[in-house]
Amino acid sequence: MTMEAELIDLDDYRQSGEGANGASYDCISDPDMMVKLYSEDYPTDTIYTELEVARKVFQAGIPSPEPGELVTDGKRIGIRFRRIVGKRSHARAVSQEPERVAEYAVEFARMCKKLHSTPLPDGYFPDAKQQFIHLVEAEKSFTDEEKAPILEFIRNLPDAKTAIHGDMHFGNTLTTLPTGAPMSDPHDVYFIDLGYFARGYPLFDLGMLQNVCLFAAEEFRVESFHMGRDLTSKFWDAFVDEYFFGEENLAEKYFGKGTTKAVVNEKLTYFTSIKLFLVSFNLGVMLPHYEAFIRKTFGL
Repeated sequence: MTMEAELIDLDDYRQSGEGANGASYDCISDPDMMVKLYSEDYPTDTIYTELEVARKVFQAGIPSPEPGELVTDGKRIGIRFRRIVGKRSHARAVSQEPERVAEYAVEFARMCKKLHSTPLPDGYFPDAKQQFIHLVEAEKSFTDEEKAPILEFIRNLPDAKTAIHGDMHFGNTLTTLPTGAPMSDPHDVYFIDLGYFARGYPLFDLGMLQNVCLFAAEEFRVESFHMGRDLTSKFWDAFVDEYFFGEENLAEKYFGKGTTKAVVNEKLTYFTSIKLFLVSFNLGVMLPHYEAFIRKTFGL
């Protein structure tokens, strides 16, 4: 698969952010535009896929930056987007206003609930269940016998037809709420980094968030999200309260009447374990502490 990328002059851009896979730049001559340039070693086909998915997501009415064309600075390939002025990721917002961690967690949880109740048409996006089945089947760190209960767990999940982000965490959502402004002030929220957007069971998304909040290495958490575990744990607690025990009472829907917060946390470790197969696939290796986590969760 090949697509033409427009050559841009990086002197006309100022860097506005940086992540694990690349950096973002705001256009100086056109303040309505920005680009995301991926790292030089980032797979080109993956960038093409992310652009196509971003277009589909935007067309489906999911709040997300409007994507444009492929661009290159001569070394890196990226995507042009319409710039969202005044944006901050929810991770950045919490790091800047730690006393408001619960407010931002509640907003994030409501974003997730709205996304997870959005139906998607057949065949328009990948099926998350099938994606994870393939990932588990391909992983070499487990025997076929050890994979069996993991695959059975995935296959027994409902065939949901609603939207999931695929890489859901507080670094992949944006808010335009200014620092210090009350949450009741008018502002917009968006989803970004949509390469794994799919149709499927909503709790697949929460596995990634639980991992980032509770189980990820502290160095990674601080470097990537500007927060330590003390703050991400508070975010997680407030998120769970709103997502599962808010007005919709999703704890009862997913886990049965009388479900406690402790039970929710325990049940979600199965989805965290499944998500670690995707993380390992992206890394090209199953890290020992990931393998240990999966084995403990599934009693292997």
